[in-house]
Amino acid sequence: MEHDPNIFRDSTQAIQEVEDQLERILQKKFRDVDSELVERINREKEAARRRKEEIEREFDKEKTALTEYRVMVRDYEEQRAGLFNEARDRFQKVLKFQAEIESLAKSTVEEIRRVNEIQERLEDLRTKTSERAAFLKNDLRERFGIVAEVMEEEPKPLGIDLDEELEKLRKIKDLLAIESAAVNLGRVGGEPARQEDLADMDAAADSSGVEIPEIQDLIAGPAAPEAPENAVGEATFEAGPESAPEPVPAAEAPESEEELTACLEAYRRTEPADGSGEIHYFQKDKVIIADPEKILAAVDRTLDEAQRLSLKLGLATSPKDQFFIKQELINWQEGLRALFLRIIKMCEKNSWVLPRFTQEILNPQVLRGLLERLSMENWSNLEEFASFSAAMAEMKKAFQARVEARRPYLLSLKREIENG
Repeated sequence: MEHDPNIFRDSTQAIQEVEDQLERILQKKFRDVDSELVERINREKEAARRRKEEIEREFDKEKTALTEYRVMVRDYEEQRAGLFNEARDRFQKVLKFQAEIESLAKSTVEEIRRVNEIQERLEDLRTKTSERAAFLKNDLRERFGIVAEVMEEEPKPLGIDLDEELEKLRKIKDLLAIESAAVNLGRVGGEPARQEDLADMDAAADSSGVEIPEIQDLIAGPAAPEAPENAVGEATFEAGPESAPEPVPAAEAPESEEELTACLEAYRRTEPADGSGEIHYFQKDKVIIADPEKILAAVDRTLDEAQRLSLKLGLATSPKDQFFIKQELINWQEGLRALFLRIIKMCEKNSWVLPRFTQEILNPQVLRGLLERLSMENWSNLEEFASFSAAMAEMKKAFQARVEARRPYLLSLKREIENG
């Protein structure tokens, strides 16, 4: 059998073609792998680029917030410096006025003593003149038989009691002390203003830090024995201009406590208090009486929320968190201030009144004092908040003791609404 030599040549060529195909396939797969790798890298680059842009946007937001905070701190420092300058100028006036008052008081005492000495000399002169006139009258009658009329005694000058005048001076001094304490943001007591206090104020103004020293820590007003209810904002429960109503005899008012409550509820009205809750009052025709129990209940709710925020503030460590908590505290304080202001304005317009039964505890003067405290104090200062809470607790205790006998209170309120 003969062999064709071309067979081997063709087989070798076919094998070569297969190898070439395999090589091409291999190269194609390598290219596909490289292409997929490049696409995956591009996708990851794109994802990384988008992530970087997102991080950059978040960072820009933080930078904006930091810039706003820096502006706020700068404005705060400018206002702080302005208030310190104003406080320092006014404190210099206080020192000047105190020196003038002390000088005038000494001059007044000296002049009163001199007037008393003059009065004593006048009294001596009057006595000597009377004795001389009586002697001359007797002498004329005995020697010449002439009866002479003795001049009537001149009226004595009004006596000036030195102790009484000094007491008047002390009252003036006490009044000035009360006014000074009112300027000093609600603190009564301490020594009169001194130059050392002014030096302390300058040192505090030059010190660094974000905290502003409270004005009452810089200026201490003179001591006053008693603070009236509208001075310094301390709630005192002195009797108002109107005395408490007399108890109504049971024979004239047979209504039960439940009937009185139902009757009063028929007169109850409410209105918003400038976005700070509601004001409850009783109205019949033109007679409008604010409900003191609802006022105190609103105060309780506000103080409870403020107490919660105060505890939260004490636990906060971040300056940002402390800032927002303090702002919320101030908002609650401002809400209560708006409530008191609304009631006071209506009472001053003679549109509203507060019940006469509890007039010695809750009246427009007491609310005015509390309003002054809310306007001058800052509840983010825990000491000032605690002082206000204590004053309100004392008021509430006195009020509850006054209305503990519910029927006389409800009956008095009903009669006041119906009779005006």
